[in-house]
Amino acid sequence: MKKDRRLLLLGLACPLLALAACASLAGIEAPAPGDDARDDRDDGTGAAGADGLGVSPDRVEITSTCAGEGESKFVTLSNKTGREAPYELEVPEGAAFALRDPADASASKLAGTLAAGEDVRIYLRVIATKAGTSTAPLRARVGGQTTQVTVTVKVEGGALEFWPALVDFGDVRYNKPSPTQTVQLKNVGTEPVNVIAFGGPGGADAGSDFQVNAGAGSIPLEPNAMADIPVALAPGEPGSQVTAYFEPQTETPTCGAPPKLTLKGKRVNEDVTVNPVSINFNDVDCGSGGMTRTIVISNFSATAVPFEATTNADARYALSVTSGSVPAASGGTEGKTSIVVTLKPVNDLGPHADKVDIKVSPVGGEKTTTVSVAMRTVGGLLVIDPAERSFGPGDTKSFTVKNVGNKFIYGRHASSNTSAFQIVNNTSEGPLFPDIARRVDVKFVASPDGAHSARVDTTRINTPPQYSLIYPSSGQLCATAPSFAASGTK
Repeated sequence: MKKDRRLLLLGLACPLLALAACASLAGIEAPAPGDDARDDRDDGTGAAGADGLGVSPDRVEITSTCAGEGESKFVTLSNKTGREAPYELEVPEGAAFALRDPADASASKLAGTLAAGEDVRIYLRVIATKAGTSTAPLRARVGGQTTQVTVTVKVEGGALEFWPALVDFGDVRYNKPSPTQTVQLKNVGTEPVNVIAFGGPGGADAGSDFQVNAGAGSIPLEPNAMADIPVALAPGEPGSQVTAYFEPQTETPTCGAPPKLTLKGKRVNEDVTVNPVSINFNDVDCGSGGMTRTIVISNFSATAVPFEATTNADARYALSVTSGSVPAASGGTEGKTSIVVTLKPVNDLGPHADKVDIKVSPVGGEKTTTVSVAMRTVGGLLVIDPAERSFGPGDTKSFTVKNVGNKFIYGRHASSNTSAFQIVNNTSEGPLFPDIARRVDVKFVASPDGAHSARVDTTRINTPPQYSLIYPSSGQLCATAPSFAASGTK
C-alpha cells in the first residue's frame, strides 16, 4: 500500500503525569528570573505537568524518501484543565519539515486555542528532497510554557556533495598543467552511490580546459564515505580566464539535483605563477586545528626568484615558510616552492575570510598575488541567566542555559556541593540547539543548619551512544560555560 506522503505521524507520547521529565528533555524556557510565584518550587516537578497543559512527545523521528513517501507523524497538544489555553508552534527557517495547516498547506507557524479538556494533533510534513539526516527544534508554546520538540528527518537515498565546490587556480603558465588540487566528493545520503564519470551540467560537455580524474572510471561511495578527486587546469595557449562546471554522473539516480563543481583559471605567459588563489577549510570545530592546504609558487625562468608571504597579524593559520627564493627552472622543468597553510585552533565563531599575500620579484618587476582563505568555526557557546540565586530551606529554583553558538551540543550539569544543592533535572539526554534556552532546576537539600553554597558547572559531553546515529557529533564548546552560584541558609 502506498503511504500517505503528506501527513507525517508520531507515536511514543509522553504521559502527562510525567510531563516535567519530558520538559527537562524538551527544553522548557524558564520564567523570568525572580518570579518566585512561578519559579520557586519545592516539589522538584519542573514547570509543566501539574497544570494539565502539555506537548508530547519530546522527540520525533521521521523517515521519508526523495519522492516524499514515508511515515506519518504528529505531535499532540493537551489541555486537561477547565479553561481555554492558547497555543503556537514554530518551525525554524531551513528545517527539513513543515507543519500541515487546516488547508493541507505547508506552514512554518500555526496558532490556535485549545478548549478545556481538548487534545489536538498537529501533523508534520517532510519538505526536504535531498537525502540525508537533519535535526531541528520545533518550538511549541501551550499556555505560558514553551517546549522544544526535537524533530529528526531522514530522507532515504544517495546524495553527493563537493568540498570545496569552487577551485580557482589563478594564473597558470601556458602550455603547462597547473599544480593538481584535490576536491573531496562525499556521499551525504543514506544509500550507496557509484560515480562513473564527471561531465557538464545536464550531461553537457564541460570542455577540455580542465581535467577531473575519476580514477579507474568508477568511484563507489557508501553513505558518509569520501573520495579525493584530483583536478587541474589543462595545458593550453595563453588567453582570458576560463571557467567550467562539472557534475558527477552516477550509475543510479540520486536525491535532488547533482552537486556542481566550479573550476576556473587563466593561462598566462609569465615566468612566475602562484596558485591556487582560493583556499577553503570549510566547517571546523571550535578548538580544532592542524588542517592544511598548500600554495605552490612555480618559477619558469632561468634564475631563482625571491618571494615573501605575509598575513594579518591575527591570522588564524600559520605558514610553513614566509620568505625565500623559488629555484630556477632546470631542463624544461619549473622550479617550485610550496607554502603549507596550517589552521590554528580557532574558538571565535565564523565564518571567517582571511588572505595570504605572496609577493614575487622576478627580473623585470614585482607582482603580488592574493590568496583568499575561508573557513567557518562551528560549536556551542553557552550563557546562563541568572548567574546566582539565594535559597531558603527546601526551595527549588531555576536558571536557564542558552546556546548562542551555531551548532547543537550535549551538556551535563554538576553541583560542587551535592549534600546541599542537587540538580533536579539534567539536560544531557537531549541536544541543545542554537538559540534555544533550557531550564535547570536546583534544590536546596542541606541537612545541617548554617550557611551553604555551591557552584553548578555545565560541561560539554559526547553524544550518548543511544542517540549517536541520530546526532552523531555533539558540538564543541567555544568557551568555558559560566557557572551558576547557589547559596542558602538553613
